[in-house]
Amino acid sequence: MILFLATKMLNGQNMMIWALLMFMATVTIGTLGMPLVKKLNIGQRVRDDGPKSHYAKSGTPTFGALFFLLPLFLVGLASALIYRGLQTFNIILLFMLLFALVGFIDDYIKVRISKDGLSVRQKTVMLGLLSILASVWLVYLRPGDTYFFLPFTMEKVVLTGIWQFFYFLILIPFLFYMSNSVNITDGLDGLLAGLMAIACIFLTIVARIMVMAHLVQYQSQFLPILIVAGCLGFLFFNRHPARIFMGDTGSQSLGIGFTLICVVMGTPYLAFIIGFVFFFEGLSVVMQRFYYRRTGGKRIFRMAPLHHHFELGGWTEQKVTNVFYLAGIVSGILGILFIYGAI
Repeated sequence: MILFLATKMLNGQNMMIWALLMFMATVTIGTLGMPLVKKLNIGQRVRDDGPKSHYAKSGTPTFGALFFLLPLFLVGLASALIYRGLQTFNIILLFMLLFALVGFIDDYIKVRISKDGLSVRQKTVMLGLLSILASVWLVYLRPGDTYFFLPFTMEKVVLTGIWQFFYFLILIPFLFYMSNSVNITDGLDGLLAGLMAIACIFLTIVARIMVMAHLVQYQSQFLPILIVAGCLGFLFFNRHPARIFMGDTGSQSLGIGFTLICVVMGTPYLAFIIGFVFFFEGLSVVMQRFYYRRTGGKRIFRMAPLHHHFELGGWTEQKVTNVFYLAGIVSGILGILFIYGAI
């Protein structure tokens, strides 16, 4: 119902058709692909230091992100052939593919070689280089001015010279942090897929408001609603008890896609606001590690990231997920309030 309402706010039937195609393709590929992933025996091995309740998940298939990434890229290719003016949309898809490849390598190593996956250094170097490349595109290669809209007033601020360079430097850690924070959030059945669907529903509404105010182009609405459709389709297989996980292949891809959408709309701060749960999940890990090292072994949280803290406090997995969904809805409403000046 929410998907229907969000798409009706867009440009009529065309957007609804693309979203429904994306949803149906994800469910179809998932239905046909589940027997194959089970046959290939590509189950995920649960980390030894995780909550004991997660040990039962060991062996659950991973690489489920292909259920929604394959149709997303196919829809992107088809739409590029049909419509003009979707260059930015397709570049974002390209970066989603590149981040997905890093996640795929990590997932493959976890399944076939070592459950530790890529080392922290290896993953940092790969994602760091991609974050630099994405920042170069955003600031220096994307057609038009480098700008952002001030919260509340929606006054356009165009950056040039040294300020443009500072923005470039800020974007690198920003993209790296947010893409990893989304990845970190993927720790409970249905948590990330549901939260990303919620976040992108609100991004779609924000984009529609800004399109009507002639602040951004129509294409800003397209990708977030496709991500909503893909995530909802994936929840058929990933909701509790999960039959498959999306893996880093999906979480890294969704993380950079969500963040880049916010930046190209000129509202990078919405990644923190609408994506507050993602932001704080990542922050909880940073806080835990810093405090642990500074105090010689003491902890702020029972376990990081934050969703494990609540699990170890006695909450069921479903309760944590539902409460985080509610937090995501509240964050989305706050995000709309931040751009009220465009209404």
